[in-house]
Amino acid sequence: MSNPTVEIKGATGTVFLTGRFTFDVQKAFKEAVNPLLDNPAIRTIAIDLSAASYMDSAAAGDLLLVREKATTTAADGAAEPKPHVLPIPQAGEVRQAFRDQ
Repeated sequence: MSNPTVEIKGATGTVFLTGRFTFDVQKAFKEAVNPLLDNPAIRTIAIDLSAASYMDSAAAGDLLLVREKATTTAADGAAEPKPHVLPIPQAGEVRQAFRDQ
């Protein structure tokens, strides 16, 4: 996976993930997301998984942690992943957590 990229438009911050979203990129993912969580001007955080080819359970856990932190700051959101990335989120609470917006 290449490093996550961040785009800010208005009050929305989007983190774009490409390739394999795994434990190995956990630090880069947090470095991309944390400034958005800490920015009071950001009201929505979107995690764009449309270019992700794979996601392991550690990455799914990271999404849940972002969701938890975002709901305490009233900023949350997620873009739909490609179908081949869905088995892990559907197996746990990740998919449901992002559906309950």
